[in-house]
Amino acid sequence: MTKQMKYLIGLVVVILIALGIGFTVVHKSTAQALQAKEWTFKASKGDGLAQTANFSEKSLTLSEAGLKDTYQYKISKKNGQEQITFTSQDENSGTNEVRTFNIKKSSDEYKLTPTNSLAKEDTGDVTLIPK
Repeated sequence: MTKQMKYLIGLVVVILIALGIGFTVVHKSTAQALQAKEWTFKASKGDGLAQTANFSEKSLTLSEAGLKDTYQYKISKKNGQEQITFTSQDENSGTNEVRTFNIKKSSDEYKLTPTNSLAKEDTGDVTLIPK
């Protein structure tokens, strides 16, 4: 192999690595974007008050007037659509409550559209607005 060919292969490898790093930095995952900020959780149903939402790696904490609720969450893809699922345990019955939403970024906000009956009845549409 000639010196020029080795140089060309090395250059191509460096460019591919740089593109990979650049793509990773520019295209944050939805979970990373949610964890990076504090949000206003504005639901169309419920008590009508906007709650403060903080996402960690695996949980969402909603706080309002000194009260806090914590949910486990998971982001996945279904039929090409990104979904977020919130799970909590009902204090009275001990059963898991699952709310699933399609999640879509809209400008600097996220729009959550309910996809299961509990989410539709209890929460409705949700907008996550950066604070």
